[in-house]
Amino acid sequence: MTRAELLAAAAATAVPSLRTPGPSGMTADVSLSREGSALLAPFLVSIALHNNTKNVIRLRFPTTDLFRIDVLRDDTPVWSSLTGHKPINITRQIDVTPGPLKLAQQLVDGTTDDHRAYAPGKYTVRVAMMAVNFGVVVDKTIGFDPPDTIAKALEVKAGTIITIAGEPYVDNGPRLRDDTGSIRLSRGLGLRATGRWVLRGFLDALGDERVFDVGRSAPAFENGPSPAP
Repeated sequence: MTRAELLAAAAATAVPSLRTPGPSGMTADVSLSREGSALLAPFLVSIALHNNTKNVIRLRFPTTDLFRIDVLRDDTPVWSSLTGHKPINITRQIDVTPGPLKLAQQLVDGTTDDHRAYAPGKYTVRVAMMAVNFGVVVDKTIGFDPPDTIAKALEVKAGTIITIAGEPYVDNGPRLRDDTGSIRLSRGLGLRATGRWVLRGFLDALGDERVFDVGRSAPAFENGPSPAP
């Protein structure tokens, strides 16, 4: 499937923004927690239910999936918890007692469905409950900062986690370059890594040379995924 076909398919299955009424007295709460707003920094989505009545409310689900999470950029999905996942058609029921119920947590790794880094900017994290009698949709906004330059990376204290971007190349070992300079990498990004890449890691030293220790890496959003080896 091409990138255009992937996005078209994702858009066709995107959760609508229309809120579906749920049982009276039942609400859903979504919170986001993260280590920072840099690209490739993962974030945690926490989902809780609140039964504000004095009675047990029974929720009915047509499959084993209780919820779905979508990350959208300009209303276009870039990541979904359902991508590559086939729901199991087994009916489930959950009895929610009065008060709060911590339902689930989902870690989102900060890359798209086709394993590219997000582009800097604002995104919508959309959580939809999948119960037939509780289909509420909750939207949360999350933002990602532009990557730092290589020049700035060379100035930060060793061990400080930072995200940079540039073009990988080889010169007596793997390196990365942008308009501000170049830096040696602790490892290569793959035999066919081309175009602009986003890297998250920290600065280290190898003898007298500064080295960027690569923790995570992915093609930039505007860059197509590298071909498989």
